[in-house]
Amino acid sequence: MDDDLEPARVAALAALIGWADRRERLSADRADLVAAAWRTGTRNVAELARLARVSRDTVYADLAARDVAVGDRAADRAGPLAGRGSPLRADSVRAVGQVADAVTRPAFGHDPADPVTRAAHVASGVLELVADVLDPPTDQGPGWTRPELLRDLADRGGDLTHHALRALAGAGERERLVADADLRRRSVLHSGRHAVAVGAVVTLTTPTGATTTLEVGADGTGWTTLGGPLLSGDVDALDHLEVRAALDVLARVATRHLAESAKTERRRDALPGGPPPRQRVTPSNEDDAR
Repeated sequence: MDDDLEPARVAALAALIGWADRRERLSADRADLVAAAWRTGTRNVAELARLARVSRDTVYADLAARDVAVGDRAADRAGPLAGRGSPLRADSVRAVGQVADAVTRPAFGHDPADPVTRAAHVASGVLELVADVLDPPTDQGPGWTRPELLRDLADRGGDLTHHALRALAGAGERERLVADADLRRRSVLHSGRHAVAVGAVVTLTTPTGATTTLEVGADGTGWTTLGGPLLSGDVDALDHLEVRAALDVLARVATRHLAESAKTERRRDALPGGPPPRQRVTPSNEDDAR
């Protein structure tokens, strides 16, 4: 065997062993979730098997492992606060994060510039960070307290949003991006309970220490505009999307402080002219059998 391949071979075997260990824990988590779904009223084994994408025998085994009497379909359902799965556990989240990292790290090495790949790689790191938040390590020195980890988690969320918007900027035409922003604005206002931000005036401090004003708005087509004495260059698609996202955050904060007199009754009807709801069709085991 080529000695140069030995480290890679050992790493591959270690990853395979780790996957087997994680699989056992994930099976236990699945049994908890299957039992929770049963106890809260889903008493159809075929439906549970379809949603979990396992066989009916596996569902029966999961229910038996959690002391669920399948034959007693008239048993009382769990109360509204009971039987809804189990608390988030650091070991389970870490296992999923390691699997995600095993998938996204090679892809990141192959094409680190691809924004979707970058988003996926950041997401795998977010899972690892969530595990650290749930169970902060005590042997890593300073910087690993829960508040510090939560700050890092918020920053990673911003990175994920940035890469997702990069992908969207590359895939969407200007007219479509403007239409999407208008639909979102109308949807938020249609609820009757939330404000939208259509522009802003921001005071900036530049790296030289100078102070300048940034004016954010939109032109007649709905495309984002940026104005200020020290600004130059056109607003591209990524600029437009990130500014809209920032305005959404400002509006969300403002809405929490909005006077009740500025709101209307909550509306339940669909937004006129909005797209139909998107639904995912999950294949069943019976479909696979055919």
